[in-house]
Parts: sequence; structure tokens; C-alpha cells
Amino acid sequence: MAGCWKFTVAGVILFSGLVGCTSTKSKSNLPDAPPPPPTSKNSIFVPEPANESASKDGPLASSTIILVANMRVEAVAKDPNCPAAGREANLKSAREMYQDVLAREPRNVEALLGLGTLYQVSGERDKLREIEQRATRLHANNAKVWEWAAVRQAQAKNWDAACASYQQAVKLDPENRLYRIHLGFTLARNGRYAEGYEWLSRSMKEAEARYNLAKAMIHNGDEDQAKVELRLSLRADPSFKAAGDQLASLQTAPSTRSDIRTVSHEELR
Repeated sequence: MAGCWKFTVAGVILFSGLVGCTSTKSKSNLPDAPPPPPTSKNSIFVPEPANESASKDGPLASSTIILVANMRVEAVAKDPNCPAAGREANLKSAREMYQDVLAREPRNVEALLGLGTLYQVSGERDKLREIEQRATRLHANNAKVWEWAAVRQAQAKNWDAACASYQQAVKLDPENRLYRIHLGFTLARNGRYAEGYEWLSRSMKEAEARYNLAKAMIHNGDEDQAKVELRLSLRADPSFKAAGDQLASLQTAPSTRSDIRTVSHEELR
């Protein structure tokens, strides 16, 4: 609880300081800067003229506003025990920051994704879907945007949409190994095992690809098919301990297991 409130207070101080809060300036203990060396006709020192045109005041950079907003959303997401008042204060402030940036820069991709993440944290699913659609429409050629949408769709178990989004990400960035792995795993979670294995096998050894495919099958409740894949994994690499342990677990346990730990999107990164 204290952590969330500390962040709220610290965030307010940080942001108010950035925009120019008023305070009494204390005298510095540091010595004054030495004067520039004297110039002469034989000196090579040339004093730099003051830049009178440089503006000392003005609005904060969008990147700074987004950074502070992201910190507030992350603080709420990582602290499930955050008191309601602190949670709402952080989310309200972050929402206003993202919207302020988007009012000036409607296509700002980082603000769009930040606002979408906020809606995911706050549980506003309809608004999250609106941001997914808006971001992918405005940035249809940005693989990062499609991957971001795919992760949120997979977390919501909207497997058809997640597969489609990962396919777009891979199409735009075919050399990205993580995108290929995530696409393969998501296809497998959607029950499209042959397609899932095809993508997994492009980015890892056969034994690993079949093991990950088996994990998806277990999560889907297809344990008999998972056993087949685990045996094929061990055939490809008899020393692959993870596959051997998983197969032994399936063979000695009841057919329906609730304690199988599945591979998450974060673990595949």
C-alpha cells in the first residue's frame, strides 16, 4: 500500500517539477564556475556566443509526458494491493497525460499503446479494443503495433484475433524470431497444431518445437496428442530432460491435470 502512495506523491512532485513548480532556491555549496580564460591575439580560445534564440520555457516533450504516464500505469499494474484512491489517482493522471499528447499528436504510437495498456490495467475492455483497432489502422505497417495488439488479444484468450495480429507482425518483420515463436505458440493454443509446429520449428530445434507444441496441447486438454509430441521430441533429442519429465508426469498422473505449468508469452521472450 505504501509503495503505491509513495509513487503517487513522488510522481506528482516529479511532474510538477518538470512543468516548473515554484520553490525557494537554496544557495549551492558548489564553487562558482571559473571565468573563461583571457583571450589575446595569440589565443586559440574562442568564446561561444550565447544562444539567444533558444527557448527556456515551453510545453514538456511528448516523450517525457508519456514516460511519466507509463510509470504510473506500471506502478498500479505491479501493485495489486494498491489502495483504491491511489490506484484511481495514478490512472486518472496517466489517462489525462496520454490524452493530452494525443490531442496534439493523434498518431503518436507510444501514447496510443500506453493508453491501451492503461485500459487493460483498469479492466476497460471495450476501450482497449477501440485502441487496438485505432492503433493498427493508423500504423498498419508497424510490426510493433501488431505484436502489441496480439499480446493483449492472447491474454484475453481471443485466439483468432491474436493469430491474425501475430501473422501481420511476422509479415512486416519476418526476421524477428520472437514474433515467429509467439505466432507458433498462439496458433497451437488456438488448436491449429500443424501450423503452430511449422512456425515453432522455424525458430528452434525440433525437440524444443515439439515440446512447446505439447505444452499448448496440454493446456488445451489434448493430453494424448501431447504425449505423441513429447515422444517425438525425445526421439529428436533423447537428452532433452524437460520433455522426458513432462512425458513421465503425464503417464503417471490422472488424465485431467490442473497443475500443469504452461509457457507464457513473457517466458517466450
